[in-house]
Amino acid sequence: MSWHQSLPTILIADSDEDSRYLLRSLLELKGFQVLEANDGQEAIDITVRRRPDLLLIQLKLPVVSGFTAIRRIRKHEELRAVPIIAVSFNNPPSNRNLALAAGSNAHIENPIEFDLLDALVDRLLPGDRLPLASVFIQ
Repeated sequence: MSWHQSLPTILIADSDEDSRYLLRSLLELKGFQVLEANDGQEAIDITVRRRPDLLLIQLKLPVVSGFTAIRRIRKHEELRAVPIIAVSFNNPPSNRNLALAAGSNAHIENPIEFDLLDALVDRLLPGDRLPLASVFIQ
């Protein structure tokens, strides 16, 4: 990546500040720029305005649910190709199926297994970045 190119940007939409902080820290160590949204409507607004390269959206969000946010984002033609990873607790198959039907590209269960998240991000956003495990090695 040249100095003239901007860092890939990931939006984290999660109502839990601690979860956002942890994810932000890990993703920044991997070389991403990170945006944050506290609720579904904020996720929609930031996505439309800033056009991140990938979205990580908690399905249970205040104001507008993650399911609804994904559907509304997908209505914007210029955002249809943006990869979306849906995140949910208690991963019932119905959540996964509903998230994929709403327009997400992948689904992951919370608490997040960071190796799995790393693999999903690398699959959906190819590029030259350190593996997540290597950011902890000093």
